[in-house]
Amino acid sequence: MFAACSLFLAVACTATSSGEDGGGSAASCAFAVQFRGELYTRVKHADFTVSDALGSSRRTLCDDTGSDPSSGTIGTVGTVGTETYTTYRIEELDAGTAVAVRDTPANAGRRDGLNLYVLQLDGGPPDDAKRFLDENR
Repeated sequence: MFAACSLFLAVACTATSSGEDGGGSAASCAFAVQFRGELYTRVKHADFTVSDALGSSRRTLCDDTGSDPSSGTIGTVGTVGTETYTTYRIEELDAGTAVAVRDTPANAGRRDGLNLYVLQLDGGPPDDAKRFLDENR
């Protein structure tokens, strides 16, 4: 349960304090792309094998206005931006579950700099993605 919760927190928008006195608050959003009409969010993970290129994905923009961390309401991800990135299949999971993306900042844990993105469903990432990430931490 803890691993699933930590995975969700790694890919969701998070509320942060801003200002020198800590009085204000702002939301910051996770890196996310839209690939084949679905939302994928970046997870910090370096142990995956890249296969063939699948096409491109588009950066999604974060709407972090109107956030209220005290009520649990935080910024939403979803508006598709104009930046596109080369997107690759990974051998460990189906492309409908996870993909590798060549975006910035590059993944410092990998020589090729690719980042892993996982499909986001209403209940978080698919179970097979959770298992893969838990097994390879």
